[in-house]
Amino acid sequence: MIRIKYDRDTNSTIVLTQDLKPISEHTPINIKMKDIVTDEIHFDVNLNSNESAQWVGGEFITDVFIYSSNGNLLDEYKWNVLNHGNEIEKILWCYLKGRKCLGLDSNGLVIGTHDGQFGHWIYPIKYELSKCVLVEGGKKQFDELVKNYYHYPNVTLLNEIITSDGRDVVWYDGGKGYSDSIVKGITERFVLDDTISSSDKKSVSINKIIGDIDFDWIHLDVEGIDSELILSMKIKPNIIIYESMNLTDFETRKLSKWMLENNYSTLTHKGNTICYKLT
Repeated sequence: MIRIKYDRDTNSTIVLTQDLKPISEHTPINIKMKDIVTDEIHFDVNLNSNESAQWVGGEFITDVFIYSSNGNLLDEYKWNVLNHGNEIEKILWCYLKGRKCLGLDSNGLVIGTHDGQFGHWIYPIKYELSKCVLVEGGKKQFDELVKNYYHYPNVTLLNEIITSDGRDVVWYDGGKGYSDSIVKGITERFVLDDTISSSDKKSVSINKIIGDIDFDWIHLDVEGIDSELILSMKIKPNIIIYESMNLTDFETRKLSKWMLENNYSTLTHKGNTICYKLT
């Protein structure tokens, strides 16, 4: 009667209706889609029999609520990692869920969070499977990150630009901030040049951020310097997730060699790679 489908590859949420005559007193049904991070209703539509609606929006994770025409909640459909997530999300979720079932604590480090509305790490953090340090370099994005995550007891928030050595950098930003970077070429690839601004910034070395915390998983989305950070880390966590799409062939080969030498198995999906230690 009512079918809901998530397509993670196209980041679509689709609602299809068939014959709604058995519930005609409730039609048209009202469909609301809610972002699980912000609780924002970002899609609202009425449907009758044999109609459909589709919302496409980045990688935002969406719950679907079905209301009758008089506003009563008929049902809700929750996004679920194992049913709807991509392979990287599933591996991270199962890894953290497995540790929790064994009574083991987890500590995560996420560098390059943007505003926290998308990323493989969102679902396990929402369900408090791990403590986590969330790091974002852009000020505007960080301010939104604070709004979205200040109430999570398992989260620490840092507004820092992270490099391998803590050097001074030039920070390039533009557009909506999705490709802000210390590598100008990365920002230019996604943002019109006349909208890009630059500023001199201090950075913090990744090993200073790591400190004495026993991070067992690390997630990087740092627009072109993922390889630099991984190769400089003083720890070798059980899980490393990074954005591989912006790396050069040389950086990719170097990382592949490092992963092999340190007993990691890897899986790449849509421009991102997850590496997990073999036991």
